[in-house]
Amino acid sequence: MGSLALTVGLQVAGLRLWQQGSPRLGSALLIAGELALGAAIILMAQWFQMGGSPAGLFLGWGLGSLAVAYSLFHTPSGVLACLLFALAGMTDLWQRGIRSALDPLYPWLALALLLPLAYGCRSRWIFALALVDFGLALQRSAGGWDSSGEGLTLWLLLGLAVVWGLGFWHQRHGYRLSRILTGENGQDGDQEQVLDLIPTAEGLALLGLGFLLYVWSFRDPWDWDPDPLPLFQAMDPWASLSAAGLLLLAGWGWWQGWQAKRSQPVSAWLKDAVVFLSLITLALLLVISNAVSGDLTSRVALAFVAPWILTLLLVGLSAILCWEGLQQGLRGRFWQGLLGLTLVVLTRFFEYETGLLAKSAVLVACGIGVIWVGLKVERRIFRNND
Repeated sequence: MGSLALTVGLQVAGLRLWQQGSPRLGSALLIAGELALGAAIILMAQWFQMGGSPAGLFLGWGLGSLAVAYSLFHTPSGVLACLLFALAGMTDLWQRGIRSALDPLYPWLALALLLPLAYGCRSRWIFALALVDFGLALQRSAGGWDSSGEGLTLWLLLGLAVVWGLGFWHQRHGYRLSRILTGENGQDGDQEQVLDLIPTAEGLALLGLGFLLYVWSFRDPWDWDPDPLPLFQAMDPWASLSAAGLLLLAGWGWWQGWQAKRSQPVSAWLKDAVVFLSLITLALLLVISNAVSGDLTSRVALAFVAPWILTLLLVGLSAILCWEGLQQGLRGRFWQGLLGLTLVVLTRFFEYETGLLAKSAVLVACGIGVIWVGLKVERRIFRNND
């Protein structure tokens, strides 16, 4: 009982200091109380000899921190809750044999519980961690639909489409949700007072999409397998219903973005078009790969064509990110695109048999090119800021 009393005492003291004008000290005591809550849960489980997986511990601990975060819109408590949920998700992935009927609901719970908190706290950290938890929940849901790499990739592509759609939705309606949660009054046009979460959503989606395109741009994942796994083996109806709902959510978000950008020039939605094309192309190639898995000739042809198509998409996406970074002075976006182009050049060069001298020359040329372009961009951004 001592650990539970310590938890309650720290929470009460932190709340009082929070309300009396000492937010830093109050915040520190609140976090200390939430850490003590985890110790209390462990001790009580040992006293009563209660068994269970570590994921259950992190999940219950995270729900306690989430309650504090919502009651005060306390950003550190929200970050702690997101981290605990992420630990619960990673623990579940390690224990692959454990499945439950609630698996298809986890992606929806991650969105419903954590995204409003990010708007209420106006925190990019909570928003980014919420999307990470959403991705981990998708990986758990994929186990009820398919156990192959193709099935997992399809679920991740669906999640990336949802994340990109959330960026579109935030652009049109995010400020209203933020005012509802915080109780502030204002006109619909006062969107500049709301934290812009679009770069966070787009950055994570682009990072995930670039990673998937890069992984599937090699020939090894497309090599013919004499005993392939069916793409939709032992399909769980609840997981299928959850996937259909996520597809509708993504479609609605993309439709919102089209409504917002249809009166703008082509350059405003060029990046969105390339992202959409990349998502659809990779998904279609995975479905075709499973459909022709029994035909050796078709499989070999796909293993030759698919890597080149995905490489071209990755190069186009990286080039657009570099162009956007130069035009808008976005340092992170430019380096993200330059990293994609550099990886494509280096890996495609080392994928084939070449001499050691040629490889060294390419490495030196890429290094000098990246340094030169980086210095030019930094000088341009510095000049524009002045």
